[in-house]
Amino acid sequence: MNFTSGQRITNRDEDFIINDALNNNNGWILKVEGISELVKGKRFVFDTNIDKEIKVLDPIDTKLIPDTDYGYRKTKLFIENQMRNASVYSKQITIAHKAAFNLATYQLEPTLKAFDLPRPRILIADGVGLGKTIEVGIFLAEMIKRGKGKRIMVLALKSILGQFQQEIWNRFAIPLVRLDSDGISKIKSELPANKNPFEYYDKTIVSIDTLKNNAKFQHYIEKTKWDIIVIDECHTVANAGSLRGGLAQLLSTKCESLVLTSATPHNGKKQSFANLVNMIEPLAIKDDLDYTKEDILPYYVRRFKNDIDDESVRSNFQERKVVSIHADLGAAENAFLELQQKIKFEAVNSLDAADIQQDLFGRKSKRKQKRDLLFAIGLFKSYMSSPEAALSTLNNRIAKLNPVEDTDDVVENNLNILLDLRQRLQDNIDNAADAKYRAFKEELIRLKWKGRKNDFRIVVFAERIETLKALKQKLKIDFDLDDKVIADFHGSLTDMEQQRIIEDFGKADADFRILLSSDAGSQGVNLHYYCNHMFNYDIPWSLITLEQRNGRIDRYGQSKTPYIHYMIAKSDLEGLKDDLHIINKLKDKEETVYQSLGDAASVYKLYNSTAEEDLVTKAIAANQASLIDQPDTPDTDDGGFDLGDDFWDDATPALKVAEPILEQISLFKNERAYYDALIQQLKADQYLKMDDAHFEGDLLEVKHTKELNRILYDLPQEAKPGKIGDVYQLSLNKDDVQNAIAEARKKKGEWARFHMLYELHPVVRFLMTQLEASVDKNVALVSKHSRMPAGVAHFVIHGLVSNSVGQSLLADFFVLSLHINGGLQGKPIPFEDFVKAHQLDKELYTEVIEADDISRLQALLPDAIIFAKEWHMNREQDKLKWGMEKKLAVYEEKLKNWKASKDKQIQHEFGDKPEYGYLKSRREKKEYDIQTILNDSSQYFKDLTSLNGDAYLKVLAVFYN
Repeated sequence: MNFTSGQRITNRDEDFIINDALNNNNGWILKVEGISELVKGKRFVFDTNIDKEIKVLDPIDTKLIPDTDYGYRKTKLFIENQMRNASVYSKQITIAHKAAFNLATYQLEPTLKAFDLPRPRILIADGVGLGKTIEVGIFLAEMIKRGKGKRIMVLALKSILGQFQQEIWNRFAIPLVRLDSDGISKIKSELPANKNPFEYYDKTIVSIDTLKNNAKFQHYIEKTKWDIIVIDECHTVANAGSLRGGLAQLLSTKCESLVLTSATPHNGKKQSFANLVNMIEPLAIKDDLDYTKEDILPYYVRRFKNDIDDESVRSNFQERKVVSIHADLGAAENAFLELQQKIKFEAVNSLDAADIQQDLFGRKSKRKQKRDLLFAIGLFKSYMSSPEAALSTLNNRIAKLNPVEDTDDVVENNLNILLDLRQRLQDNIDNAADAKYRAFKEELIRLKWKGRKNDFRIVVFAERIETLKALKQKLKIDFDLDDKVIADFHGSLTDMEQQRIIEDFGKADADFRILLSSDAGSQGVNLHYYCNHMFNYDIPWSLITLEQRNGRIDRYGQSKTPYIHYMIAKSDLEGLKDDLHIINKLKDKEETVYQSLGDAASVYKLYNSTAEEDLVTKAIAANQASLIDQPDTPDTDDGGFDLGDDFWDDATPALKVAEPILEQISLFKNERAYYDALIQQLKADQYLKMDDAHFEGDLLEVKHTKELNRILYDLPQEAKPGKIGDVYQLSLNKDDVQNAIAEARKKKGEWARFHMLYELHPVVRFLMTQLEASVDKNVALVSKHSRMPAGVAHFVIHGLVSNSVGQSLLADFFVLSLHINGGLQGKPIPFEDFVKAHQLDKELYTEVIEADDISRLQALLPDAIIFAKEWHMNREQDKLKWGMEKKLAVYEEKLKNWKASKDKQIQHEFGDKPEYGYLKSRREKKEYDIQTILNDSSQYFKDLTSLNGDAYLKVLAVFYN
């Protein structure tokens, strides 16, 4: 029997709509929603191997009854609902443009590009601040509309779980259950111990670290499949050998669609980037260390601010201003750094250029001197953050000294030198010898910032937690601040603490005036809503990190000029002056990138913050600013990138799509008319009480009843009205919803009061299901229309063709016309053409339908079904089958070429080496992995392109004169 999403079935004398159909051991697992009275609104799972009496309603048994509603409202609503509920099979945008965001064509490209792939999978690698979350929402909305987004899991940094969840709900009305510490505790209290939360909740958002560190969750994952998995900041999972990377690789096999996002998704190593691409499409790359730009171009999009032509988008970015604040180091600070420089110079003088520029981090000759050099540079780096950070560095080293093993011929093991350095630092701290803090304090005073309620907010970034702690104490004393005014954010906070700080800092009524953050807050978080001043208290030795920091306030949607402040130490001390010059060049380079190239990683082409830090370390060690002015091209022999200069530094080519958005046909003059008719009909049929829902202008208010609360159990609590009896407020006006989103930022704990009124909203889905339930099973409504030609009956039919995994491949609405006395009149035509020809979207007038007319129409029904199958659906199915067979042949050729390439690599790697021990097991493991990918890919595409039996037909209505 043929099952697919959208079908209406009968089981145990009750009626249901199929929401999902999964092939299972020569049977089907059907996820359904009840629509008859006893089961209305409840969800069930049926196994056809157990429930043998499940029936798909046969169109030949359709009972025709007259529609007596004014203007044939019920007929129009029933057809409209079927069209809006139907899965679409289009490569255009069909629903996401209705969501609450300012539509920009570039944001549609990731989804449109994904639709060109066998599996809709994509890497979104847009630059910092371009709205990757919106692009994810567009993809999710479109896949839901296609019936391929019922089960979704989002993996995000623990600091932004709430931010991501709220953004996707507020703009797209897609509910994600947040599995943070509180969410997991709630699950433990509400679900049985053996209940898989990923089966109970269809749509979840969770931190990958939560999954990585929770053995029980990993067990659940192995038994679960998703339609879509989203991995935000995917560069954290690029290393397949790490726990995160291994988990991501597993998850990529547990879903049909995969979305990866990151502004910096690769680290300059071909192997790491290949890991990400292989998660998207295992057949894309034949050799992980030897592939071309053309191999991977279909699987990612990358754009920068300068690539966006849309003026309405550009206007949502403000031109930033850079403020350099110079701090002249005092005598005591110079005295300490003079000792640091002495250690550095003595180490440098005992090393040759190769030791410094090529092997500084290796373990070859003269290792002791290199250790001294790295110790001196590390001490300098920590002092450039703060004296307190440098003191912590020394304390940690002293605590690790082993009197037996460590010798004092290495400075970092010389207790006397370390103690002297520590004492000098402690004296400087006790005497407040900290020029940078003084300059910072003076700048705040110059800006008239006092940390009071009406003062502007500030973000301060520093690498070291000791620096953040010291800043907090000094600011509290010097500006007489309470703890509630200062937020300190770093990676050791719990997920709930991180989310609370980020959430509150973005609210108008928050007490926070200043956020002190480590670089844990430099990725993903939105800090720009009520903040446009950011201080780089220290300058990170990576342009990638610096760009990420600045992007927290300099991003899409910033309403004020973003001010980027840099704290810059100055000294005339020999050697130190040069080191400071090298560090300050990083600031200048990031600004140059901002003004021209658009991507910080393109400067050094290392694509990795750690590699950039190593480059700066070498420049300081060699006292050569030229190393960061004109760095050597990275050596690609170790698997680095060499795909052409424009591979990663340029945007991907813009898609050439003439009409990216597909406008849907409607029987109503506008959205307001449709939803108003829907509400009025449900009230007339007593599926809604008179005060359950009503319109005011463009705003629909729907009462939050106990029944609705039960059905929408998986909505975030913040998305629901406060209590039973309050109302959901759904608006057709995007501006109202976006204003509500902005208004919600004024109060802690608030989510947007207005939601978008469109088909994906769960409340709207509930109302549409109620309308479906109001029409008895196997019933089609009849309308008499005097403007139509006399003596002809027009049967409106919905035809569905699905594949062997229950996905709809074709959802066709067409009209078959028969003479009242029998015989086909012309070819079947698209329903859209029928609507236009007879102006069914205009007002209709109810006419008397005689019982004899119904009898004559009923007698025509068997012929209508036969003609619909033979003259339309069979032909459409044949065309679809032919197209699918062509795709399958191309894909099988791709599989064959990929397999041949992998076999050649194995032969090259192992050749005639002995077939035993480690080599044998390694070879067998590689061969097994290749065969697994081959089998899985082949079976997936066969399932995807196979047609599952006859088309499913449903008679929706009959029009006649």
